[in-house]
Formats: sequence, structure tokens, C-alpha cells
Amino acid sequence: MKIHSLLLMLCLAASLSLAQDTKQTTPPKFGPTVEIPADATHHLKIENEYIRAYYVEIAPQQSTLMHHHGNDYVSVALGHTVIDSVAPDGAVKHVVLEDGDVRYTPAGLTHAVTDLAAAPFHNATIELLQNHGGQVCVNNCASDPRAKDWPPLTEESKLIGYGDTFRISQAIIKPQQTVSTDEPYAHLVVLLTDMHAHTGPPGSGGTDVSQKAGDMMFHGGHPNHGLTNVGDQEMRLIVMEFKPAKE
Repeated sequence: MKIHSLLLMLCLAASLSLAQDTKQTTPPKFGPTVEIPADATHHLKIENEYIRAYYVEIAPQQSTLMHHHGNDYVSVALGHTVIDSVAPDGAVKHVVLEDGDVRYTPAGLTHAVTDLAAAPFHNATIELLQNHGGQVCVNNCASDPRAKDWPPLTEESKLIGYGDTFRISQAIIKPQQTVSTDEPYAHLVVLLTDMHAHTGPPGSGGTDVSQKAGDMMFHGGHPNHGLTNVGDQEMRLIVMEFKPAKE
């Protein structure tokens, strides 16, 4: 009886030891998991009823904290990107993105990001505060049934994707080109290039605008006032249009 009890205790001890060995823990390098506002690489730029938009900057060979994304979000790569995305169990996903690439991630992701490139990592992380798990299509979305709910894009714009209440596109404005700014919906603009522009009729009145790549702006709906690229390089920008939330 004593031998049987001893063997049982040894088996239990071995099982507990094995469980401890296989338990998944956050890699020590990244520290405990935090929410996005506590991570110093995420800089809040815009917050309203539609979005919470962060500009993210990571120095070469440096990492974010292990952080949790509590909302669905869209990310926009600002420049060539080479990173490792590390899960709490240590699993690594190697990611390469090009300037202007747009990706969608549903709520719940917990990870740390390490910049593997020789240059700083930059992106825009845009939390979708009204999406709540709604289906999102990003890239190859021309046949999405939600297309019928939106007016046609203008000639300089290219479709990227849809959510239930938003549309994503990229606009390319050539030097000296003037485009319509007629926009019935609230919208976010993320600049992929520097902007040297003039709002209003070309050559008279209006306002000159100069902003840097990575800048973000949010506007309510407005009529056409015209936007002219007065620089000598094409301007590229991501536009997210948002319909009012249904009551």
C-alpha cells in the first residue's frame, strides 16, 4: 500500500512538472501585456465616434511592449516594412509590407512587434470603434456586395476595401492635377507622401496646404472645393469614408 501511494505521488508530481514546462508564458523580453495606450510606440492622433487612430513608430531593431488590440483595426504601412510579430506563447510571424499596404485585423490580437529593418518602422493603426466584428474585405473587393451602397470612385481613386459602414480607397494625384473634393461622408485621410496642395479654385483664392507623409486628418462631409497638387511629385493618400452609425 505504501509503495502504491508513493508511486501515485510520483506520477502526480511528474504531471505537474510537465504542465509547468509546457505552460505558455509571455517572452520575458516584452514584459507583461498592456493595452495600446500604455505602449510608448503608439501615439494617439485622432479619436472620435468612428475611430481611434494611432501613429506608430519603432526604432530599428527595437520592439513594442506585448500589447492587446481590443478593437477591430486597419493598419496602413508607411514605407517598406520588415517586422516580426511575436505572440504571447513566443510564436513568431515574419511580415514584409510595402508602402501603402492596408491590412485588417479583428479584435483580440495580442502581440509584440520588432522592427528588423535598418530604418524606423512607421504605420497608421486605425481602430474601428463602430465595427464590432462586422465582416471586412481588404484587397480584391471589387465584387463585394456592399459596393452598391457607395457612389462610384473618382478617376484618381482605386478601391481597397469595405466594411459594413466604411469604404477604403487610395487616391493618386499627379502634379498640377485638380480633383474634386465632393464628399458626403465623414472621412479619414492618411498621407503616404508629402502634400503640397491648394484648396479652392486653381490660381485664385483658397488655401495652400503643406503636410508630411504619415500625417492623418479627419473631416466631416463637405461639398467640392477642389484640391490641386501644386508640388512636383505625385501625392498618394489613403481615404476611409464612414457612414453614420445606424440607430
